[in-house]
Amino acid sequence: MIRPVPRNSFQYSGFPLVSIATLALSLASAVFSNSVAELRRLPSEDALSRLTDSSEASVFLRAEQTLRAGRAVEALVIAQGFEASFPGSGLAFRSRLIEAWSSLALGDHRRGCRILTEVMAGTDRGAAVQARETLREWAKSGKLAPEELLAIPSRLSAGDTLASELAASFASLVGKDPLVVLLPATGPYAPIGKRVAKGAMLAAEASGVKAVLLDEPSDPIEAALLVRGMLRVVVPRAVVGPLLSNTASSVAQEMARWAPSVPLLLPAATSPGVAKLSPSAWQVNVTTSQQGVEAARRARNCLNASEAYVLSPKGEFGETVADGFVTEFVRLGGRIAWQRAYNAGATDFRTALEALRRTAAELARRRGQDTTRLSPVVFSPGENATEAASMGGQASAIGLRPRWIGASGWHSRQFLLETAGRMEGAIVVTDNIPDESRTAWKAFAQKWRAAGTDVPDRLAALGWDAAQLALQPRIPAATHAGAQADIRFDPVGRNNVEVGVLQVGKNAFVAHACTEK
Repeated sequence: MIRPVPRNSFQYSGFPLVSIATLALSLASAVFSNSVAELRRLPSEDALSRLTDSSEASVFLRAEQTLRAGRAVEALVIAQGFEASFPGSGLAFRSRLIEAWSSLALGDHRRGCRILTEVMAGTDRGAAVQARETLREWAKSGKLAPEELLAIPSRLSAGDTLASELAASFASLVGKDPLVVLLPATGPYAPIGKRVAKGAMLAAEASGVKAVLLDEPSDPIEAALLVRGMLRVVVPRAVVGPLLSNTASSVAQEMARWAPSVPLLLPAATSPGVAKLSPSAWQVNVTTSQQGVEAARRARNCLNASEAYVLSPKGEFGETVADGFVTEFVRLGGRIAWQRAYNAGATDFRTALEALRRTAAELARRRGQDTTRLSPVVFSPGENATEAASMGGQASAIGLRPRWIGASGWHSRQFLLETAGRMEGAIVVTDNIPDESRTAWKAFAQKWRAAGTDVPDRLAALGWDAAQLALQPRIPAATHAGAQADIRFDPVGRNNVEVGVLQVGKNAFVAHACTEK
């Protein structure tokens, strides 16, 4: 006869609960099967049906016996309901065990292992022991994927010997020196992360290198802990990712501390200075600051401007690009004659443009120049086409004919449509655009199309290029012919300085032909 489970106790007449871990492992291969060997000694259905009262002990026992009966989905629901109905219960960690075992049985290994590590850190010593044994058993079973094995140590305490057992299991599945790809597979950035990751994984496959994909957390602290735990299991030949600049910054610092010689290739991070956080980190994408630097060089060396005017949007992008422009322009001997910032999304620039025109006119008068034909060099790293169209039209209305320089926010078909020729001749510094005639692009695109049906793009090419670089014996000091564009790293900052430069033509962008001095 089944007796109620006393509060803060785990003794009852039945079978040891630890055996459910083995049952969950078996159920993973035969969920809902009536022939699972471990189910031979189950109580009758009548006995289970009598557990209908809503007491704490009865609900908990019902969850356990339901899992024993092979009904993992139902057991999961009951266990979750127990935790909601009896917060602070002495059986809370035991209920979490049932939730973990149910998740494992249903194939949700990531969730199951996460719960088990949480139980291991809890105050119920008995449940902690059972959680540890479950993790050990599952690690040895071969049913956990390599990426699931790598995610477990992030929640283990320092010096936990379980990490070495996970390392042995990982090595038996993957071997030594894999490429680790750390990019978003879930969450709001998953559509981007998956494309970049697919490019990286294809590059590894083409090189005959085993690669493991880890889901990049959106929280920088979680990303750092994930990488720290991963390094307790394996020292990879290289890491590709993260995608986001904030998580890339935290991961770079972890790599600098625990694996400073392992290459960290950041395929998409655009914030300046991230690569400087680790001696082996490299930013494959063009940083926002570098766009400003290249714009300043074009203004000074191609347009022969001794002074420049800056009209930029507030916010991280506009401010970073503008700072890069100002710093480089002054370094090259130029002078910033006027600078203003506007609220992103604004469409009325008349006041700012009038102030700019007055400043330019005053400087022209001092030089004895014609004030009726003002053509100052204006750098405006706007973020959308509507801003640019409004700015161009309002400048023309007050007799101002700037030599415009914009950034990647202007590089769109919508910009050409909305500006309707008003910005013709403008220079646009931007992320490089794939040239499908490139040999490197053709090789990448062939692999991409063979693996799927959609069209390859720059995001996918960034992942491919990052992995290709990561798998080289040394990161090349000279220009590397990437799929999406040439890549050339600053030797100090280790960020890509190959910025794309275009000019606005008639209904199209064309290459900017200026040869720098």
